[in-house]
Amino acid sequence: MTAEMEIREIHDLTSNVAQHYMAKYGEEAVPFLEKAATAFEDNDDIHGRNRLLRLRDEILIARLQAR
Repeated sequence: MTAEMEIREIHDLTSNVAQHYMAKYGEEAVPFLEKAATAFEDNDDIHGRNRLLRLRDEILIARLQAR
């Protein structure tokens, strides 16, 4: 698998998870993910923090594209 294909696969998976969070939490999805990311950071789990912030970014991008 090429690096480009791996990046695309990660993006697709992240996008699917982001859709789940948007459906479950609605407008509160972004604040929820930011609060959870802070908790991960407080526990020195930077990888977990970054995953949640990546999900937040996917939600923000989806909202921009929906306009």
